This record gives sequence, structure tokens and C-alpha cells, in this order.
Amino acid sequence: MTKLFCIHGNFQAPSVWKPLAENLKARNVNLDVIPVNLENYSFDGFDRWVEDFCNSVETQTGQEKSFLLGYSLGGRLALHASLHSPNLWQGVIIVGADPGLVSEDEKRAQLQNDHKWAVRLKKEPLKRLVEEWDEQPVFCGIENSAPRNLNQLDAGKLGLQFGVFSKGLQQNLIPKLAELKSPPVLFLSGEKDKKYQGIGETLAKSSPVVKAQVVADAGHRVPWENPDSFTRVLIDFAFG
Repeated sequence: MTKLFCIHGNFQAPSVWKPLAENLKARNVNLDVIPVNLENYSFDGFDRWVEDFCNSVETQTGQEKSFLLGYSLGGRLALHASLHSPNLWQGVIIVGADPGLVSEDEKRAQLQNDHKWAVRLKKEPLKRLVEEWDEQPVFCGIENSAPRNLNQLDAGKLGLQFGVFSKGLQQNLIPKLAELKSPPVLFLSGEKDKKYQGIGETLAKSSPVVKAQVVADAGHRVPWENPDSFTRVLIDFAFG
């Protein structure tokens, strides 16, 4: 069975992909969902994390290519993985992820913001921070429908993620994606998520391997806000 490695976003745990696994199983789709635990790999930066992750995937799969799916933070890591080891993947699905900031001012502001989150995660109740996270404009005013169990979240490790994987430390990947020959990359955004629709369009124009697609009746959290449409799109990409 072909493996589908799934990387989650901030304030999520690997179990967030359980509904997708159940949806694929109900449709008798030949994809084995492998939830990725961010904490299993090096936190020395993007490059080290991706190197460890890709080495692990290669060990698990041998010569068989897999699919890769990443949402938000997980999508940024998936983009790095597609560039690091393109021959590992049959295809890559990116949901609502930023390929990188351009200006140094943007990076500096993002790094400061992520540092504040990291500090607050050491001091403030996790429940309150999660509620504040969900109120951000990027989520289009849509209540979180992704599975979330606060007992599965470690505030200290979440804070570390904000520091290590800040967009302020991430290079702009668009020039490298423009040179990528394979694998095919599908960039998904919800119809209510205008910001990431724009990012998807920019990526698709700049890279020959990227196709951008908008999913109806969804905001930023596409896999959980419209799971049926998301699953159909994923299946069409993998087997169409």
C-alpha cells in the first residue's frame, strides 16, 4: 500500500489526521496514512529536521515512492522536504503554507511575533493561548473543526517549534521551487482564505511543477472544514 506521510500544523498533534485516514479507508483508497510526529526529528533548524525526516522515510519505504501532505507549518516543512529529496515522493500536497517571506523587515517582524508566542507558552495557560490562536484572521472566523486534545500538546515543545520553525528563519523557497522538475506539487487553499489563494497562484505561476486549486466551502483548515471535497481532490491528485 502506498504511504501518505502527513505533517500537521501549529497547535496540532499527529492524531489530527485520523479523520482523513478513516475517510480514505471508507472509500477503499490504497493510501496508508502515516501521521508525522514533529518531535521525532532534529530541532536544530529546517535543514536538519528535513534531513532526519527524509532519511527516516527512505528507511521506511525503501525504493518505493510515497506521497507527502503538509498543512500550514507542516506544509512549509513538506516544501522543504520536496526540495531536499524530490525522488522520495510521487507527489506533494501543500495546504495553506507560506513558501517564505521576502523582505528582511517581514522576517524580523515574524521572528519577534513567534518569539512572543514561545515566551507566552512558558508562562500562560495553554487553553487560553489555543483560544487566542483560533481567533486569528487567517482562520476566516471559522471555528476549529480539526481534532484537538490539549492533553496531547506539550506547551514547552510547542514553544520550541515557534522558535525553530519561524517563518522569520525560513528562506524564501520560490526560486528553488521554480527550478524543481519533480515531484508534482498540489497547493490547496479554501475559497474563503484569500491570502493563501494568492500565495498558491503566485507559486503556480513561478514553478512548472506546482498546481494551485481552491476548495469550496472552506477557509484555512481545508482538510477538516470540507473533508469530503479535500479527500476527493487528494484522491484525484494521487490516482487521477
